[in-house]
Amino acid sequence: MNITIKKSRDTDKRKTIWLPMEEDKLEEVCNELGVKMATEPNCYIESSIDKRFSNMLTDKNVNIDELNYLMKRFDGLSPREIEKFYAVSFAEETKTMEDLINLSFNLHCYSLINNFSDFNKLGKDLYLTEKMAVATRELDD
Repeated sequence: MNITIKKSRDTDKRKTIWLPMEEDKLEEVCNELGVKMATEPNCYIESSIDKRFSNMLTDKNVNIDELNYLMKRFDGLSPREIEKFYAVSFAEETKTMEDLINLSFNLHCYSLINNFSDFNKLGKDLYLTEKMAVATRELDD
């Protein structure tokens, strides 16, 4: 995902980067912007190409390493899981990077209903979300 970051809100120097990226390249970007690797928030997210992501973190100070980790988690999510991630983060009003990372590991705890046209499919999806895995015969019943 393309994300524009700065060292701080008051700095004019910005860089648009594609995350996730390898650690050595991330370190180069940090050196270029003057961002020191630390555990506390160390960069400012100015914008993102994804509007849903922008709504969550734009104008926030975050830790660039945690941001990179979250984007690595995103790479492993299916499009449906990403939809669920955005819906839950909006509903739960998650504000911190820690909460967003934790959410990415707990998406199985939530169901997302975005189509009411086929109640049979909807019921199966909800049942599968609840049970995690079932036999085909059980699902058909």
